[in-house]
Amino acid sequence: MESFCSYDGSERFWDSNLTWYTENPDFTKCFQNTVLIWIPCIYLWFCLPFYFVYLRKNDQGYIQMSHLNKAKTAIGFILWLACWADLFYSFWERSQSIYRAPVYVVSPTVLGITMLLATFLIQYERIKGVQSSGVMLNFWIVALLCAIIIFRSKVLHALKPDAQIDVFRDTTFYIYFLLVLVELILSAFPDRPPLFSERVNDPNPCPESSASFLSQITFWWISRMMVQGFKRPLEAKDLWSLNKEDKSLEVVPVLSKNWEKEYNKAKAKKVPLKMVYSPKKQTKKLNSKEDVREEAEALIVKPAPMVLN
Repeated sequence: MESFCSYDGSERFWDSNLTWYTENPDFTKCFQNTVLIWIPCIYLWFCLPFYFVYLRKNDQGYIQMSHLNKAKTAIGFILWLACWADLFYSFWERSQSIYRAPVYVVSPTVLGITMLLATFLIQYERIKGVQSSGVMLNFWIVALLCAIIIFRSKVLHALKPDAQIDVFRDTTFYIYFLLVLVELILSAFPDRPPLFSERVNDPNPCPESSASFLSQITFWWISRMMVQGFKRPLEAKDLWSLNKEDKSLEVVPVLSKNWEKEYNKAKAKKVPLKMVYSPKKQTKKLNSKEDVREEAEALIVKPAPMVLN
């Protein structure tokens, strides 16, 4: 790994005295140029096959290009150019007989391809009707956290009186850091609804489907109704329309399928029919004007066909 990070093999990958046994901890340049650069890349490439299949199976409709989507795409493209600038700068140095370690070629290449993939996913999500993406938001969070560590290290190194600064690579990194921060902020906002979505013509749509990923995981989208219900009793007109995935048209077929599967299992095991009788005894005295009724409840053995509107 030392020969991968430095041309003469002098750069160590890990130094405990620099990271642990010190009052001002820091990581080695080798660790920064490999692990901290590759972590967000590994995350996105690991999620890619699963997320791509999910998007293909859950097509919500086409979203028109918006200013938010254009900005995210443009920033992703500039991030790709910044990574490629580092790569071609390494090639230029080699042409000037300035030999750099392989990490200065490999890491910008991996990061540049990953940024190109992120830009592609931004557009593919728009085509599939994704208004807010948790996968991409987490990617930008991880990328920013890793970049913060590198940013701190570069600042500490620049403050040293005898520091040797790589002006070009430091400049491209500061641009990269700033753009990742902006991309994270933009990813926290939801895009417009799909063009032919039912929510467009719904007079009272549920805000969950159009809320951002952060709003969904914190349930912030329901806060307005909670405040309204605290101030006064809710009425039927205050309730939102059900989301498509919450309607009986979507829920009942899945329930019936799993119910039938469990019923066939129980039938194969020849489970006897059990009756639950309640109540056995009347524990309280009731008013003489009230009728004392006993209710018998039987466990459902096989579901009857239902017709729902």
